[in-house]
Amino acid sequence: METQITAIYKTTHGIKLVTIFGYATNGVPGLEVHGGGKLGKNIKEKIVYMTRIRKLKIPLKRFVLCVDVNELSSQNVQELKWLEFPFLLLYWYLAGLVPIRKLDDCLSSGMIHVSGVITHLVLPPSFREIVKEHFKNECIEQLKIIESSEAHTSSLYQIDTKLLLEHIPLLDVNGSYMESSSAIPIKSFIA
Repeated sequence: METQITAIYKTTHGIKLVTIFGYATNGVPGLEVHGGGKLGKNIKEKIVYMTRIRKLKIPLKRFVLCVDVNELSSQNVQELKWLEFPFLLLYWYLAGLVPIRKLDDCLSSGMIHVSGVITHLVLPPSFREIVKEHFKNECIEQLKIIESSEAHTSSLYQIDTKLLLEHIPLLDVNGSYMESSSAIPIKSFIA
């Protein structure tokens, strides 16, 4: 199984788009994250931790996630942190945990905190023009943006992160706690 997602991140030169792609095979089980320099190892460990703390069942497969470094215009960790949620989403999709048919026509951004808070990038009104330029005359009407409904500013079709991931326990999207009957009580995080 393989797929890709277009990730959105903010640089000092404005909003940029980059492709993150991945696949799952029957090789030695594990997760590999490539690209993004120093951030790659941090993203991998954050994904593993967030998956384990939520007790999500991952198939015994080899998962490989990569960012197209040819499209990256930055190596700044502070700018690339907005790629964390698309990486997590791609991994959970490949593991069969995200109820969506395909991701290759989706865009998303977001920073994830180990506590389960997902913060989406607030996009400027000119975002549609940035997307048009990136996709070079392809039909952008079929594109979907995965973000919080509270952050929705673009004219693209929106998939609400809260609804897409409502079955995953202990997630908070832009300050709205997502409840789940299988969720671990929040008190268990407090030592």
